[in-house]
Amino acid sequence: MEAQNLREVLVCTAKLKAKDITLTKLQDCLNAVKNSPFPPSEATTDMLWRSTILYYTVLVSFADYGLMDNQEQTCDMEAMISLNDQSVFLATMDLVRQFSLHLYLPRELRGITNCETQLMVLLNEQERVRRLLYCVTHFERLFQNNMIATQRLTELGDCSIDYIAAVYSLSKKSPLADKKMVVFSKETIFRSLMMIKGAPGLPETLSLLLHRDLLFLTGESGGFSTLCRVIHTGDEQDNNVPTWQKSEIVAKIVASKGHTKSFYRQVLTECLKFYDWSVEANTKKALIYAETCIACLKRFCDMPVAYRELYERIETHFLGCFQSLAHPEELIASFVVGERAKLIRDLHKCHRVFTGATFTCLPSSLLVSYIQMFLKLYMMLPDTLEEHRYLYDLIVFCLSNRSKQELMDIIQCLLYGSVHSEKTKYLLHSRIVIKHNEASDDYILHICPLSDDDHNENDSLLPVLVDVLKSSNRNLLNYDVFLILLNELMPSTWINEMHEEQHLHEENEREELFYSQICTKYILIQALTDLVNYKGLHSQLYDNPNELLNILMTTLSRYLQESESTLNSTSVDEKAKVLEIVISIFCEFLHRTRSRPEVDDILKLLQRYRRTKSCSDSMKVQIDLLCDGTLLGNAGQTHTAYQNALSLCADQQPYCKVFGTTLLIKLIKERDPETIAQRQSILILALVNLREDDSYAFLNSVRLLVALCNILEADVVDTLLKEYLNEDNEQDYRLKIGEATVKTVETLGPLAIRYRDVLMNCFLIGTRHSINVLRVSSLSNIGIICRILSYQVHNFFYELFMCIKSIVETDSYLPARRAAILVLSQLFEGIQQLMDHQDHLLLIYRFLKLILATDKDDVTKLQAAIALDHLKTKAKDFLQISSDSLEKNIFGKII
Repeated sequence: MEAQNLREVLVCTAKLKAKDITLTKLQDCLNAVKNSPFPPSEATTDMLWRSTILYYTVLVSFADYGLMDNQEQTCDMEAMISLNDQSVFLATMDLVRQFSLHLYLPRELRGITNCETQLMVLLNEQERVRRLLYCVTHFERLFQNNMIATQRLTELGDCSIDYIAAVYSLSKKSPLADKKMVVFSKETIFRSLMMIKGAPGLPETLSLLLHRDLLFLTGESGGFSTLCRVIHTGDEQDNNVPTWQKSEIVAKIVASKGHTKSFYRQVLTECLKFYDWSVEANTKKALIYAETCIACLKRFCDMPVAYRELYERIETHFLGCFQSLAHPEELIASFVVGERAKLIRDLHKCHRVFTGATFTCLPSSLLVSYIQMFLKLYMMLPDTLEEHRYLYDLIVFCLSNRSKQELMDIIQCLLYGSVHSEKTKYLLHSRIVIKHNEASDDYILHICPLSDDDHNENDSLLPVLVDVLKSSNRNLLNYDVFLILLNELMPSTWINEMHEEQHLHEENEREELFYSQICTKYILIQALTDLVNYKGLHSQLYDNPNELLNILMTTLSRYLQESESTLNSTSVDEKAKVLEIVISIFCEFLHRTRSRPEVDDILKLLQRYRRTKSCSDSMKVQIDLLCDGTLLGNAGQTHTAYQNALSLCADQQPYCKVFGTTLLIKLIKERDPETIAQRQSILILALVNLREDDSYAFLNSVRLLVALCNILEADVVDTLLKEYLNEDNEQDYRLKIGEATVKTVETLGPLAIRYRDVLMNCFLIGTRHSINVLRVSSLSNIGIICRILSYQVHNFFYELFMCIKSIVETDSYLPARRAAILVLSQLFEGIQQLMDHQDHLLLIYRFLKLILATDKDDVTKLQAAIALDHLKTKAKDFLQISSDSLEKNIFGKII
């Protein structure tokens, strides 16, 4: 057949409307090829079948000679088909499909594709199968042409669907195994099989065959992503089906019981890859695919214990990057363990898969082991960065979905700074620090050098959690955390256990244990105070006070029984102090709920407790204030002087804070009973106000700390030193704490000798800090502390010298080197009995001479020269001592 005749038939047929096709019109279109040879095996009087055979001959011939994608340019035929011929060919192909291939399909398969022709035939089953096989054979030849098979499904129309349906209706085994579908894309096969599978009235054998092949395709490489695309890009009639319902369909297919383990592993791998791609693409369509992946992953997590492997793979995929932060591959200094770009990607993936509605995300129990790490990163990163918000959402979402017991375990781990269970096993490695790029927001996480002060790995992260809770709107979560902290402050047996533990340790271990317990107690009180002052919690406290009142009632009853029995006076005293703190925290709460009968019972217990021997004078004052009905905070009634001062300190205006602080200082000096009773709360208030940027507010907070030393001396010093050493605090705040500590020691004067060891150890640790300003601040504080103590620091003389020597020789920060030499010069000038350290004086003398000879800084050399003069003067005075004085020094003690 000539190409022109073939094209004429195609053009004529393509102009026909399917619903208007008749045998006469088909024969008229075939006039150009009516003289073509007819296959002898198909001799028949059925005009429709004869026309069908001719049309297949035209299509196959034109596909072989008209669609010449592999022909050489030298051929007589044209080398490439035009776009017009291509559209005509595809239109004719679809029409032929309707009165041939579609017509001979089994009745149950004819409704899955569109067919507008009105032609019909009546055949026995054997003849129908023979004709259908003939049609399939010719369509197979057509689809073997690359220029046809590579067309999109919309351009092929329903030809591929009817062809695949015919192949399956004729096959007794999987056509996929026979590789009869290799010419089609996987998406085309998927869509066709799903449409066929949805046809009503399918024979059971065909339905099972389709089901097996669909699962086989899903379990192949790229099968899961193809399934998702097919489900979400269905027909127009599926547009009313919500996307979540389509996602559930995919999830039920791939995560239902009964598949092989290899199928689950392959699908899970594909699902994780497809999710990563979808999140990275971040388009509207891609995010729909991401939701489908999450629905599938959620079902994988809910599978029985036998499939625990899948659960662990999901955890490793999303959270494995954080496991490397807990256990770095290398602990070499400056080894980079994470970059910002990667951390953002990892957090973004976790944020989308773990946050949202509970039924549309992965179980938040996976995050419990990483809560402490997230809080640490949240504290380290600036709050202006995007990943800071991701961490915030992950923390809040995880805690909001915990049971009360699980929440209690997490809070205890955060409070005590230790891993109490396997659930919180991943902590940020203590040597991982963040290094910012000053020119941008970029940063890296790297390993810092090993030092002796790597002690902050067990620091409590509870203050960070309180900041997170105060920034959220989860008032129920805040209330639950508040009750847990309150129960921790209300000890039943832990005080007794604390004393038993102290007897089991050596003296130095007992000191460390005692110091740790004081810090924990302070953190706990501060957290409770912050939450009580948080307005978002007030509605929960005052709308439903029963649980809190029951806790207070139970605790009071227990304390009262123990104080009356006096079996363990030490334990009773400790609990009395705790009770005093609790009453001071909830004083306002008890005032506002005074009308409830439970409060009357609590006040009666307090009055009974007041008559016991364990009740302190300050506690008696608090009880009197609570039981006095004239001191309620209702409208029309007056406040006490302490309450007025406290309300001014809570004001946002700096001048109000300053005036309120001044009033508190005055009340402390006047020994106001209520103020003395609330001294712990005032200490926390002073530390909070130290963070103020306003200089007047800061200086008055220092004055308040100094005034507190008259009634709370040891607690003030211990708290200040703890805050100074806390690596979680900001640099400016630590500098302010150092200044406040020096002012406090100045107030104590010579009496500060009792705190000499802890003061010197604290600031000596600071001299080895990596931040330049903190090293200089610590050296300055050491010099001032030595002067205040009249240089009674003989036990630290050699350690001070070695620290100064190390700074001068190795420190690249010039102000630190100058400060170190200045401290050494001041020591030589002020210390008495310098000759008691004559074993070290030669080493010091050589060190100072070396500085004079080699140092390039004139100021450093000047300070070294002054130190040498002081050293020479002290040595000369010692050598020029009179014989009488020498005799008195030698024999004085004997005489």
